[in-house]
Amino acid sequence: MRPAVLTPPGARYLMKFCPRGLGTVPFMSNHTGHRDYRPLATLGFLVLLVVLFSVLEPNFLAAGNLRSISFALSVTLVASCGATIIILMGSIDLSVGAIASISGMVAAALAPELGLAVFLVGPLAGLFFGLLNGSLFVWLRIPSILVTLGMATSLSGLVLFISDGQSIPILDERLIRVTHAGPVQALPVIVLYALIIYLFATFLHEKTRFGRVLFSIGRDETNARLLGAPLDRVKIGAFAFSGLFAGMAGTLLMSRLGTGAASMGDYMMLETITAVVIGGTAITGGKGGVRLTILGVAIIVVLSNGMNIISLHPYIQTAVKGLTILLAVYVTSRSTNVEDVK
Repeated sequence: MRPAVLTPPGARYLMKFCPRGLGTVPFMSNHTGHRDYRPLATLGFLVLLVVLFSVLEPNFLAAGNLRSISFALSVTLVASCGATIIILMGSIDLSVGAIASISGMVAAALAPELGLAVFLVGPLAGLFFGLLNGSLFVWLRIPSILVTLGMATSLSGLVLFISDGQSIPILDERLIRVTHAGPVQALPVIVLYALIIYLFATFLHEKTRFGRVLFSIGRDETNARLLGAPLDRVKIGAFAFSGLFAGMAGTLLMSRLGTGAASMGDYMMLETITAVVIGGTAITGGKGGVRLTILGVAIIVVLSNGMNIISLHPYIQTAVKGLTILLAVYVTSRSTNVEDVK
């Protein structure tokens, strides 16, 4: 009689990509195999916020305010795509804001010499620091939260040293028009750039072998390693993409603001993580994905904009955002086995 073969938890899923599988990443289903309706609840909450702020402040839906929302949503979405990739494998990247800041500052500093080419230089700077993050994480076996915290601190000091604490104004109007142009006031062209990057990140996660291995690291890293998945390469690649997207976000933010500032990306660290978790990606990894991150970003941006436009006290705004994070982490993690973040 042929002996029974015991399949480790999650191995059937991993066999889809080892060595030749072309299966796609499971998307937003719970462990019982039933459809997860939390994305619909997230969308409903977004609609509720829009209605609420529209009632409290009629100017919330004015063209000028919608333009502000479009700018904020676009930049945060680009950075959040990279943050999703990291969180999906159960890790964390606290350097997103710092990488965005230094990338934007490098682009602003080189703008007089390079012109429009800085829209390549900024992302490449982010890619470099992302690769450095991933390499330190993999080779030194240091938890990602510590690696990226150290990187964020170092880059914050470096960007202040380079700029001497001063902003760098953008004098070339072409660099500003790149993000400010658009067919209508409420819809600047930066939205199109953000959507293209978002679609690329979604494809990367859902339709490539890289994305399937990434998903399996968050779900069950031990089984993935036993089946021969190239975990170290994928981890370094994940941080490289996170840095690349952060560099893109910082360069777009430089164009949006018309200046490079040492702390211009600091807010991204908190907002990207919050947006990713609200969008349905579990902070413990292995569940969720890039596709619904856009809903989390929209909620964060609408919530921040709405609280500002109704003149809610800044301290109360901070408290509300903190409670939002706690609620999102609870909702996305309650059906998973909570483990230490890698």
